[in-house]
Amino acid sequence: MLNKLYNFHLYYLVIIFFIPVHLSAETIPSPEAEENQQPPIETVEPTPEQEMELSREREIKSEEDPVMQRQNERLEKPVSWFFRPDEFKIYGSARIRYRYTDTDSFLGDGGSRVGMSGHKRFNSDIRLFARAELGVNLLDELDLLFSRGDSAQGNNFGDTVFIRLLNAGFETPDSIVTLGKSWSTYYQVTSFTDRFQGAGASASGTFNSGTDGGYTGTGRADRVLQGRFLVNTAERLGRLKPFKLNMQLQHGEPIPTIDGFNYQTTFGLSAIMENRDDFSFGIAYNHAIIDSDDLNALRNYGIDGDATALALGLRWFGSNWYLGTVVSRLENHETTDEDIYFDGIGWEVYGQYNFYKKWWAVAGWNYLEPDRDEVQAGEFEIDYSILGLRYAFRDFQQMIFANARFESSNIQDGTALGNVYTIGFRWDLP
Repeated sequence: MLNKLYNFHLYYLVIIFFIPVHLSAETIPSPEAEENQQPPIETVEPTPEQEMELSREREIKSEEDPVMQRQNERLEKPVSWFFRPDEFKIYGSARIRYRYTDTDSFLGDGGSRVGMSGHKRFNSDIRLFARAELGVNLLDELDLLFSRGDSAQGNNFGDTVFIRLLNAGFETPDSIVTLGKSWSTYYQVTSFTDRFQGAGASASGTFNSGTDGGYTGTGRADRVLQGRFLVNTAERLGRLKPFKLNMQLQHGEPIPTIDGFNYQTTFGLSAIMENRDDFSFGIAYNHAIIDSDDLNALRNYGIDGDATALALGLRWFGSNWYLGTVVSRLENHETTDEDIYFDGIGWEVYGQYNFYKKWWAVAGWNYLEPDRDEVQAGEFEIDYSILGLRYAFRDFQQMIFANARFESSNIQDGTALGNVYTIGFRWDLP
């Protein structure tokens, strides 16, 4: 049974009765009356600088990657980093959704999780930290047909409880080093468009082959060593914030959907440049090496070389709007619904607009098409647009939403997919 959560806003109405006093032309108000008269209350509008600060804080909290949040907080408030106290916290997020299609409907989980994190100062310039986060399918329901990576699965696909994140590391004013299961360096760029609730992230190569991107290293990478750095020399170029440079390394992870075959060394790189007007450009590359001796057997699955993913991303936001786009080139990385690998190009677009108080409109598009010579992929194609609505109780950490996904996609045998309609809620604690 779903627990219904409500926010109660109490409004107090104070009725003040003024007793009219009819003064003659000769009546002069007493000095005491003038002294007791209260000045009118003026509403102070936030300045443009304050609005931008609030929007940056909102976007930091909207990031799925907690390490990216730490890096952005350090970037926006560099002085406060040195005075941040030691911390340990337990947190959770309930995410439930109801989906309706032309053929079926279901009530299921939409990426709920529970976790713990903490950090402790080692000395004036080094802080140690760790995080453990479990995915929890609150209703023990998964929709495999429509997930395609948009419902943050774990490697144990379909299990009631699975590991989402498990890492530890250290942080300095300009660097973060982690070891374990973490959001990838590739995701630093593809996250520009991974902002829908219960939809999206189908064309960037982040969650490939029906996984969370852990094996190939583009989503929540497994057993990965990462380094994330802020390069301050970028500020010399003008209105630029410190340059973000991210690197990662994996080895020996399984090739998704194919038993008995593993990648060799896998490495990832990404770089993001952002200016003072909150416009960002990012580039990310991930390369998973495949043993040449395995290629003869892997060609039966559509693989003819190493798995590579290249993404270019742009984003720009203001106090009441956000716009992001990501274009990706994917080779031996994505699969059809029948687990056949192909090369192709993907494109994602996402936008949101705060049109009235706490109401937000969202819209976007996902498109992934195999190359023309990838005949083994059949008629597989991802092509859908999304329109949605949100009511944000607390930024995007506590909200209700509704999405309509209008499909023009086909599975490998040419069967067209129907539209998907979703309503749900997200409630983060604390």
